[in-house]
Amino acid sequence: METSTSEPSLLRILQVALKTSKAYDKLARTLQYGSSFLLVTYYKNKCATHNALSKVKSTTGSCRRILRWGQFVGVLLDMNYSPKNWHGVCQTISDGSLALFYVVENLIYAAQCGVVQLSDSQLKRLIWWSDFFWLFEVLPLVPKYADLLLKGKEKGNDLKREALYRTFFISAFDSLVAGHDLHLKHRVSTPTRHLLGTITSIIGVRSVYLAAVQTLKEKRHKVQ
Repeated sequence: METSTSEPSLLRILQVALKTSKAYDKLARTLQYGSSFLLVTYYKNKCATHNALSKVKSTTGSCRRILRWGQFVGVLLDMNYSPKNWHGVCQTISDGSLALFYVVENLIYAAQCGVVQLSDSQLKRLIWWSDFFWLFEVLPLVPKYADLLLKGKEKGNDLKREALYRTFFISAFDSLVAGHDLHLKHRVSTPTRHLLGTITSIIGVRSVYLAAVQTLKEKRHKVQ
């Protein structure tokens, strides 16, 4: 039994975390990038493991597109349309790009389901725009969070300081991944792309876990 001073149990944390679509997205993303990394490094040749990993990669990608359905509405409702400083401008660019990313991803999923009829070239163009908007979702956050860290923001709060670091590294690494997908000229190889994606996915899972822990602690405090 949990007491007022004990840490929440793992089962209770998982119960809270798995109530959000974000948790499923991060878990599916870890499987997607992790399987992609293994396919290009250790299981290149056809075998039972190669086939299994290929199926994991494909199904988790489709799962994540389902979870994005209609998400652009919430982003647009919460977006700050009148930023007061350059940090706010970076966040607004990121949020606007995220909303457009969701719209394009919804169109891609509709096309894959046959709801919208698109040629192969049109579908490839949509996928390019998806990567483009993803890049501009994460890239503006890199200077914002780098500046917050350099200025010692939340220095007295270890949890909030760690959250800043997590967001910075996720944004920086995902910028490299998105740049690779857009075929920009840099030295990120395909295995490195999948490795960076796996790392940011694991960091994302940790963020969801810590958010669930915090929610349980706040709920317990209110009850007291």
